[in-house]
Amino acid sequence: MPRMTFAILALAAIAGPAFAEPKNPTFDEDVLPIIKQHCAACHGNDKQKGDLNLATFAATMQGGSSGVIVIPGDTNKSRIYTLVNQSEQPKMPPGGTKIPQPQIDILKLWVEQGGRENAGSKVSIKPKIDIGLKTVGKGKPEGPPPMPIAGKLTLEPIVKARRPGAVLALAASPWAPLIAIGGQKQIMLYHTDTNELLGILPFEHGQINTLKFSRNGKLLLAAGGRGGASGKAVLFNIETGAKVTEVGANETDAILAADISADQTMIAVGTATKMIRIYNTSDGSQLHQIKKHTDWVTSLEFSPDGVLLATGDRNGGVFVWEANTAREFHSLRGHTAMVTDITWRDDSNLVATGSEDGTVRLWEMENGGAVKAWPAHAGGTASVRFSHDGRLASTGRDKLTKLWDANGGLQKQFEAFPEIGLRVVVTHENAKIIAGDWAGNVKGWLAADAKLVATLDTNPQSTVDRVKAAELAVVAAEAKAKQTADAFAPVKAAADKAQADLVAAQKGVADATAAVNAANAAVPVVKAEVDKFNAAALQLQMMVTARGVSASAYMKAAAEVQDAATKNPTNPMLTEAAKKAQDMARAAQTESDVAKKALTDNATALVAATAKFAAAQKAMTDTAAVLLAANAKVPPVQAAVTATTTAANAAKPPVDAAAAELAAAKAKLDALRAATAPKK
Repeated sequence: MPRMTFAILALAAIAGPAFAEPKNPTFDEDVLPIIKQHCAACHGNDKQKGDLNLATFAATMQGGSSGVIVIPGDTNKSRIYTLVNQSEQPKMPPGGTKIPQPQIDILKLWVEQGGRENAGSKVSIKPKIDIGLKTVGKGKPEGPPPMPIAGKLTLEPIVKARRPGAVLALAASPWAPLIAIGGQKQIMLYHTDTNELLGILPFEHGQINTLKFSRNGKLLLAAGGRGGASGKAVLFNIETGAKVTEVGANETDAILAADISADQTMIAVGTATKMIRIYNTSDGSQLHQIKKHTDWVTSLEFSPDGVLLATGDRNGGVFVWEANTAREFHSLRGHTAMVTDITWRDDSNLVATGSEDGTVRLWEMENGGAVKAWPAHAGGTASVRFSHDGRLASTGRDKLTKLWDANGGLQKQFEAFPEIGLRVVVTHENAKIIAGDWAGNVKGWLAADAKLVATLDTNPQSTVDRVKAAELAVVAAEAKAKQTADAFAPVKAAADKAQADLVAAQKGVADATAAVNAANAAVPVVKAEVDKFNAAALQLQMMVTARGVSASAYMKAAAEVQDAATKNPTNPMLTEAAKKAQDMARAAQTESDVAKKALTDNATALVAATAKFAAAQKAMTDTAAVLLAANAKVPPVQAAVTATTTAANAAKPPVDAAAAELAAAKAKLDALRAATAPKK
């Protein structure tokens, strides 16, 4: 099979319309036949339900009791389209069966082009919108980054296909954790931190070939169409999902590349007609048309400062234009095959291009010179994107996604896709690389270590099926959490018991240590008492001896004096002396008796102190033995604690992971239920 370019493969999937859709429909020639076929029975000259008569142009434009049903240029507010498209109640025709899609497309195109009555009618003026920015900042805008508001965007898929389609369009918000993925007639918005689907935007104009966020991250541009038939670029408010504007009503081929200028006043598109057109966002009018490329315009991007526009084609041509004048600024020559992607560095001084020739090339804007070129992907580079920190991510035909430094040095190579890589983006914080392939796979990796952290669904289920799947996930997570908790319980109990045993053993050591300290402290105190009584015993013994001798002497002397007094009764002085001698002898005997009593008491106290001292010494020995035994109990208990704690620590992560998985599953289910609950 001959090799085909990415653009050919992309356009091969676009089915043409069932019949030739009029390029400039009118009421008389195109709308009225549809009304007669489907609406006249209830809204004709004979019968006007809701006071609405569609039999004539004037009556149709007048509307009915519910108000005007045609607002030229605004399909979202024109009920002649929204009711038959069944995007608004009451659905028409009654009964639920839509009229054929080609006829709905005619009504839509008729409203978009101003609602002309006939070929000679003037087109009604389309209401202008003002989304232009007065100033364009080069850094992150002030305030919270724009994110989809919960409940504003639908989570219900517009299309549920048998299999995912090729990821032809992928964009990352420059300031928020948000990416947009182009699907089949729908755009999926995912949170890059939680990987949750935040909303789905409709794109009924055909295949989505490109997605671009505005430089402030508030708007999302989606462009594509039907090959050989029509092209359209639609701008959405990312917070509410509302369509802001659309351009390209007169495009006769699918738009292959598109971007919105930094000041949001211009949308540039490129198609297989080899033309570049720049539209005014305020009214959809064409500002410039550039006819320079020699083949399909396959890629384009405004510079971050809004001054320049770089474009590339299927023949390898790359041009840079002045955005406001469409004058040629540089012609960049070097690629030998189709230019697949263009990306600007944040400072607008450097632009990178990827090509089917397999290279990534860097170009400086002062002179338009080539700065660097390297072979990035064998067989062809499909996409390349600058990060805020000046690195580049790329993917291509070799099925690999890669991260390069500013000089083209390979930093990381991520796991291969099963099919050709088509689109790549870098998240706002430079932390993740997200890419998609031909088979509809979208994966995200950490830039730091190439770890896979996201696998996103490009063909999401209906909300009912997602709720059912989320409920089953909760049931499975609960079972897993219970299983891991049950397995962990005995391990945890063993660790808790070992820890309690250790606490008890340590308390035993502490108590024994306190007892040893108390016993050791008591011994010297009791020993001091023994020493005191021993010393007192010696002193008292000498005192007893001395006072005994003294008392004996006094007694003997008193007896002699008394004997003399008895023999000389007429001598009063001897009588007085005998009396004094007796008193002194009695006093000496009393002192001797007191000394003997003190000696006896001291001996008794000494016996008691000696016994107390022996007891203190025994207590010291006994408590030392208890402490030794208590210390011996600690090591085996400590070993048990270490073993059981290690086992518990090893068993805990699965428990925590299961609990976290359960919490996440419940949170996802709650969020899905809240998002899909009927609005009050």
